[in-house]
Order: sequence, then structure tokens, then C-alpha cells
Amino acid sequence: MIKELKIRNFRNIAEARLQFSPRVNIFLGQNGQGKTNILESIYLLCSGTSFRYAENSNFIKTGSSESLLFAKAELNQLDFELGLQILKSKKTHLINNKKTSAVEVVKRFPCVIFSPESLTSIKEGDDERRQLVDDLLMSIKPLNVDLISQFRKTLKTRNKILKNFLNAETSKVETENLLESINPIFLKQAAELCSQRVQALQALKPFINSAMQYISQDKNVDISVEYVISSETATNWEQNQITEKLISRMKQLHDAELASGVSLVGPQKHEIVFLYNQNNSRFYCSQGQQRALILSFKMAQIVYHRNLHGAYPFLLLDDVLSELDAEKRASLIQFLSEINAQIFVTTTDLSLPLSMKSENCTVLNIRDGQIEI
Repeated sequence: MIKELKIRNFRNIAEARLQFSPRVNIFLGQNGQGKTNILESIYLLCSGTSFRYAENSNFIKTGSSESLLFAKAELNQLDFELGLQILKSKKTHLINNKKTSAVEVVKRFPCVIFSPESLTSIKEGDDERRQLVDDLLMSIKPLNVDLISQFRKTLKTRNKILKNFLNAETSKVETENLLESINPIFLKQAAELCSQRVQALQALKPFINSAMQYISQDKNVDISVEYVISSETATNWEQNQITEKLISRMKQLHDAELASGVSLVGPQKHEIVFLYNQNNSRFYCSQGQQRALILSFKMAQIVYHRNLHGAYPFLLLDDVLSELDAEKRASLIQFLSEINAQIFVTTTDLSLPLSMKSENCTVLNIRDGQIEI
């Protein structure tokens, strides 16, 4: 639970101190006033990244040299102080006034974001769907945070080797030697990440179906999520099968990687396919059905997290209620009202989340970066 948030020189907010309810917190205001900025500051503190694309300089209020974010939180009956200093060149995370990494913060403070961008994940590119699954991995298993971080670093190094060859900065012999050195590490991490994705999607399937049936009021609907490697469905593959496939593709695409200067093999290239009654939802479903699928995925993630850890992650909803039709909005609000999670909601219309209000609800009015209780 996040008890208190302090903001200094973040986006359009010069100074703010907010006290939160353990249940529902509603940020109310017209567009462009700063309510999403508050939600974003919470997400940054818990994850180290933003749910909307931004450079560090975009976070810092015009005329300032840094942004500072602080939060008081309680986790497993222990009190914590989170801090984040944002400079144009770097971010520095603190837990109880000691420097730490974003990876360590993510391990301790899992959160799930519902945003208009996430609702369009199915019709967008594969990157968005891969990110959905990796967010799931990091929220349910702390060790996956390390795995994903390590894989991204290794991938970056491997891409640098290939790019240097493409730019004639290294010879082919030197490049081959460097690849021979890094490939075993890359393949091990890649296979492990793929395996974790496959296992998580298998475990989540009954929860997704239950959530979709809840939203659609259709007990016969069948939802599944396929993991696709090089046009082959790998949803039921063991890790050794994944490793063999990666090795095979690396040999096949060796010359193509040298020619393109980028890694063409690995989990950064795999596809995530949402199936609605055995049909690819990207082409078969309406926009409303696609949004319902993503809602089902997020709801399933929340319930699955609760089953594994005995507690819910923080839930952040950025103006998604206005993006849903009345039926789906009612289903989501009913679901949220039934779970004991701390929820943060931005909205322009207080009537939308009105049924979420209770004695444990705080409403904060946001106007031009100023907070009014």
C-alpha cells in the first residue's frame, strides 16, 4: 500500500503532497491538467519506467534541473520509503534512503497498469504484446525481473557487435570470435525467457477464460494465447525444444544478421497471438472484443498474482473507463470493487467510477498541476 506521495518539479507539477486511501484513489480533472502525471509518477517509482514514451528531460518541469519523487509505502506489514531522482542524464532509485536499482524496486512493488495504449495492444505490433507478457512475468516472479534485465543487456551487446561489423568497425574474423563468445550466454538467457513466457501463458489460460466469460457474460467463449517462434506454435514446448529451435535459427540466419547488423533470433522477435474461439483476434475480432481480451488478460494477471503471493499488486487505471462501452465498464468496476487491492484511477468524469467509491475512497481534484482535496 502506498500511503503518501511527494512530487517536486515533475512534468507540470511544481510541488505536491498527497495522502492516499488503502483502497480507491480517484484523480479527477479535465484533460491536460496533470492527473496522468500523478499516476505516471507512481508507476515510475514502482517500475523505473513510464507507461508512455518519454525521455528523462520530459519528466523535469520546465526551468528545473531535476525531478524528485518520494513515497511512503507499506508492504507485508513493513514500512518503506521510496525515492527517485530524475536528471536529464540518469535516474537514481532509493529504498529507505539507500541507492538501489530499478530491478530491485520492481521486485518488491509490483503494479499493473490499465491504459488506453494497453487496450490497443492486440491491433498494434508484436512489441506491445510481448511487453504485456513480460510485465506479467515481472509481476508474478521476482527472478524474472533479473532474467529480463540480463537478457536485454546481452541483446544490446550482441546487437552492438553486429552493428560494428556492418559499419566496418570490426573485421569478419573478429566479429565471428565475439559472437562465438556471447552466443552461449545469449542462447541460455533467450531460451529461459521464452520458457518463462510459455509457462506463464499456460498457467494464465484458465484465469483469462474466467475473466472473459465474466466480462462477456458468455460461458462458451474460449480464449487462449499462443506463443509463436518462427511461425511455429511453441505454447507446449519444453525449454530444450526452444533451445534447439533457437540454435537452428541462429545458424540459418547467421549471414542475414551480419548483413542487417541486428539480432534476428530470440524472444525479441517472437509473436504473441490472442485467439478468440480459435481465431486470431487481431483480424477476427472487433475493437470492442479486442479491448475485452486485454481487460481479461489484465484481470487474470491480478487474480493469478493474488493466488501466488497472497496479495494484490497496485492497480493503476489511466482514463480507461471512458474508453470502454457501458457493459465492459460496469464489468471492470464490479471486478475492481470485489478485490482488496489499492487502486489509482484518473478520470474526467466522476460518475464513471462512482460505484467504486466507499468510505475508503479519496478523490483528488487536479487543476493546472495543483491538487485540491
